[in-house]
Amino acid sequence: MTLDLEATARRLEPRFGRAAHRWVGTLPQRLDELAAHWELDLKDQLKSGNSSVVLTCHGPLGDAVLKLSPDSYAVREEVDMLRQFAPSGRVPAVLAAAKGAVLLEAIHPGTLVEKMPVPPSPAEYAAFLTDLHAAGDPESAPRQLADWIDVLFNSATRRGAELTESKRLREELFATPCDTVLLHGDLHLGNVLGGGAKGLVAIDPMACAGDPCFDAVDYVLEGLDRAEMLRRRDALAAAAGIDVGRLDMWCRVTAPIGATYVSNPGHSAELAAFGRGEY
Repeated sequence: MTLDLEATARRLEPRFGRAAHRWVGTLPQRLDELAAHWELDLKDQLKSGNSSVVLTCHGPLGDAVLKLSPDSYAVREEVDMLRQFAPSGRVPAVLAAAKGAVLLEAIHPGTLVEKMPVPPSPAEYAAFLTDLHAAGDPESAPRQLADWIDVLFNSATRRGAELTESKRLREELFATPCDTVLLHGDLHLGNVLGGGAKGLVAIDPMACAGDPCFDAVDYVLEGLDRAEMLRRRDALAAAAGIDVGRLDMWCRVTAPIGATYVSNPGHSAELAAFGRGEY
């Protein structure tokens, strides 16, 4: 196993500043310590975002994934929330944890849903959401959905999103009582894996307490045009037994946010139009 420490530090710097370089400097020793303590054979580095280093490995319990981050609080939160979701069978099992590090069950084949040539059916995705939301105690959530939406709005505003209608719809949704569950909170289709016999599996939760419709929006908005988004909205709501009106409103709240992220200009335009209710 080889790590490009300089490239890793550059990747983490936007999130952690110059502290990323100091942390990366300690990474080889930390990996050696964890490998010895957990009896791991470290293998390949996996692609990850700007907050962690992720490697495949093999240990006494079989294939696993080792994740480390300078943000030990975020790792602790992830461990706690994965354990909350564990009864669902829809998240990787936590095999071991230490400060700033977690050892997770490897998911096979582990294909990202966003990369699947044929996406999961609405019925498959509904079963996944139902299982996930039946587990976990919303009282354990580290944040409320309202707080998480504010974070997403602030980020999208910096990227130029027009959120006037999104904010109006958000207030309307929060003014109406609904069920509250422990949400994954960041269920874009890059955080959902094909798990073979396990079915769909969620990774990297940003858990919060709130409306179960919120976790369904990314599956709907992954449709490349408005007709496909509407088809997914209606079919998923029916299969999952959730309110199609609330799901539609949450999709319109978040569509302008998604429009600032996607690289496909046509999909971005479709998301913006969906957010404006042009369907």
